[in-house]
Amino acid sequence: MASKNHDKTKTQYIKHLQNYKQMKITVIPLITALIFLDSCINQQPARPTTAPKTQVTVTKLTRGYLPDYIQMTGKTIYLNKTGITSPINGYVTKVNIRQGDKVKKGDLLYEIQTPEAYIMDNNSGSANHYGIIKIYAPVNGRVINLNSVNRGLFVNKGDVLCKLLASNDLMLQVNVPVEYVNFTGAGTKCKVILPDDKVIEGLFTKELAQMDEKSQTIKVLAQLNTTGFFPENMITKVLVDRSVKHTAQIAPKTCLQTNALMTRFWIMKLINDTTAIQVFVKIGNQTHRQVEILSPLFKPGDLFINQGAYGLSDTVLINVAEPNN
Repeated sequence: MASKNHDKTKTQYIKHLQNYKQMKITVIPLITALIFLDSCINQQPARPTTAPKTQVTVTKLTRGYLPDYIQMTGKTIYLNKTGITSPINGYVTKVNIRQGDKVKKGDLLYEIQTPEAYIMDNNSGSANHYGIIKIYAPVNGRVINLNSVNRGLFVNKGDVLCKLLASNDLMLQVNVPVEYVNFTGAGTKCKVILPDDKVIEGLFTKELAQMDEKSQTIKVLAQLNTTGFFPENMITKVLVDRSVKHTAQIAPKTCLQTNALMTRFWIMKLINDTTAIQVFVKIGNQTHRQVEILSPLFKPGDLFINQGAYGLSDTVLINVAEPNN
């Protein structure tokens, strides 16, 4: 019985040994093939990689002057409001004007007839009118506050028939903070921006002895370089340049980059056709579209990124799309 068990165990061992040898014969060529394949892959030349380029437009700096404006508020006023009064007691027989009419000096405004002549004409029906007093415009201007508008109205001597705004007495009353009075002396020019964004020139003439208690501003008068008519009490912006005229490098504001705190500023300068570097700058006066570059001093032919510089690193590859000289 023991002999049979031994023979069975021996037979199983021999069978396992044959299976192992057969598996070994199969695995070795497979491993060899994998090693060969890996070596072939490693021997293939690496494909070159191309660094991405940022699409940008470029521009050059110009030289010029940017003003440093103080902005104040102005209001149109007419210094001369001429009241047209009746020189006699009488009846209004003619009215040649209407509210808002533009009149010239010497235009006929009213005719007034004495009471006696008015009654005689009405009773007799005569066409020969007597006792007529004619009233003419003393200045060029506009009609406001038209009090007497109908014929046959009786007026007393001294009654105001209408009021005229004298066109040549249009002024701008500017509210100037005390700390800026030195910039609004007589003869100083200013820019006046109307509500429709039209810009006209102004010239400061005199300082009034009045100060607004709440805002602590002084009233200063300025002449407007215009022949047009403007309504009274129209609010305007007034710009006064407080800087000394100078010449500086000027860049479009789209070139300028800054940190989150706006404490450091830089622009991206091209060092060749495909590379731009970051250059820190010191800035001066600014407008909505331009900024002065005080330092460093660049060469006239230097190019800078105008569009596409946001978020770029210190040195970056670029592709110039549309050069803007």
